[in-house]
Amino acid sequence: MSDYVGRHRPPTRAERRALEPRRRLPKALTAGHALPTAAAATLVLTAGGATAAQSNALSQGSPAAAAPQATVSPALADPALDAKAQEQVATTVAGYSDLAQRRQQGNHEVALDQGRVQERERVARDKERKAKKAAAEKTKQAKAEAAPSSAPASGGGSASTTQAAAPSTSGWVMPLANPVYTSGYGMRWGRLHAGNDFAAAVGTPLRAMSNGTVVYAGQMSGYGTMVDIRYADGTVSRYGHMSSISVSVGQSVAAGQQVGLSGNTGRSTGPHLHLEIHPGGGGAVDPRSWLAAKGLGY
Repeated sequence: MSDYVGRHRPPTRAERRALEPRRRLPKALTAGHALPTAAAATLVLTAGGATAAQSNALSQGSPAAAAPQATVSPALADPALDAKAQEQVATTVAGYSDLAQRRQQGNHEVALDQGRVQERERVARDKERKAKKAAAEKTKQAKAEAAPSSAPASGGGSASTTQAAAPSTSGWVMPLANPVYTSGYGMRWGRLHAGNDFAAAVGTPLRAMSNGTVVYAGQMSGYGTMVDIRYADGTVSRYGHMSSISVSVGQSVAAGQQVGLSGNTGRSTGPHLHLEIHPGGGGAVDPRSWLAAKGLGY
C-alpha cells in the first residue's frame, strides 16, 4: 500500500488506532489482582448475605431454602486471596481498636494530671490562708501582751497590772491594782462626768472594794457593760465600760474578789475603768475624796 495520503482524505479507522497510544489497565486493577480492600468488602457483603438468607430460610422451615445461595465474587474465588483479605481486615480492625484504646488512655492520663495540679493549688491556697491567719493571731496576741506596759492616754488608755490590790487599814481595796488616774469628776462637754477614770487594758481584773452584794450586772446606755455593788455601809460602787462580768445580781462578794474585766464598751474613748461612788445609794460624789477617807489615795 502506498504511503501517499491525499490532502482531503480522512484517515481510516485502522490508521487512527495505529496512531493513538495503547491504553492498558494497571495490573492491580485486573480481575486476577483485585485490591485487598475490595476483596475484604466483598467478603463481608457476601458472607452477610449468605447468613441472612440462611436465617430467613430456617425461620420459614423450608429445607430447600435453607441452603445458602450467596454468590461468590470472582475476586474471592482464589482461596489464598480470600485468606489474605480476611487477614488484612482483621489487622485493620485490630489497629483501629488499639488506636482507640491508646487515645482513651491518653485522655485519662491528661485528666489525672489536671486533677493533681488543681489539688496542689488548693493545698497551697489553704496553707497560705492558715499562715496569714496564724500571723494575724500572733500579732494580735503580741499587741495584747504589750498593751499593759504602754503609756496611758487622757480619757482612757491601756495599762495597769493585774496584781491584786492591797487592802487599806479600813479593809477597803481599790477596784484594780496600781491604778493610773486619767480623768476626774466634774462637768465635761456640757454634762456631769460623775466618776474617775483609770487607764486599764482590756481584760484587766476588777475587784470588789469591800464585802457586799451585787445589785446590778448588765448593760446600760453610756456605761456599756457595768456592775453595781452595795457594801455594808450602804455605799454603791459602779464599774463602767467593762468587757465582761463574772458575778450575778444578788451574789455576795468579798473585798478583793474579782467581779469582771475592764474593757471599752459603751460611750468610751479608749479602754479604761469608769468608777463612780454613790454614798447610801444616792447621788454620785467625787471618788477621790471618798477614797482618801477610806485610806485609798492615788
